[in-house]
Amino acid sequence: MNDLIAANKRRSVALVFGFIAVLVLVGMAVGVLIGNGTLGTIAALVFSGVTAFVSYWKSDAIALRMSRAVPADPVAYKRLHNLVEGLCIAGGLPKPRVYVINDPAPNAFATGRNPKNAAIAVTTGLLEKMNRVELEGVVAHELSHIKNYDILVMTLAVTLVGAVAILTDIALRMMWWNGGRVHRSGDRGDRGNPFALIGIVLLIVAPLLARAMQAAV
Repeated sequence: MNDLIAANKRRSVALVFGFIAVLVLVGMAVGVLIGNGTLGTIAALVFSGVTAFVSYWKSDAIALRMSRAVPADPVAYKRLHNLVEGLCIAGGLPKPRVYVINDPAPNAFATGRNPKNAAIAVTTGLLEKMNRVELEGVVAHELSHIKNYDILVMTLAVTLVGAVAILTDIALRMMWWNGGRVHRSGDRGDRGNPFALIGIVLLIVAPLLARAMQAAV
């Protein structure tokens, strides 16, 4: 168990640095296209640093907000709270924050950076369609992700993939909006410029590379 936890922590660190490298490549690509590689690289480093910080400290809040999860009322969802608490006692875990998502599809997920700062969310559809034994199995599975630090790896992967997608989209839109003016200048950004072509290829490949890294973890 300790080996698995240590391995997941190492994967999390490697994941962050890997995505920072991808973001820097995107920044370099933007810099090439605007004729200022240094500016693009510095901007990407700043963006990647902020993204990595937010991903580690606030990724659980982002995931819960995106899924429209709300805190599970202790009275209305007493069965769920009791079930989670019982499994946590049995597994030697602190009880995570419990959330509910108003969605008819049966689903559940855990998020957070460690067992002391974790949350578990289940949909109303899951609560309605599963009996106690089935629900216990699903919740136990999610709690195992918390205990093994799988949640840190998965949450970082999702958040950082989103960051790469956002930065790439912004860069492509900038290139589209400013392309005509830059290309006509004749000094830089010419369509035949091999560096500009490399920049465009990097912008196209970056999201695919980020997805591949996410799948690898």
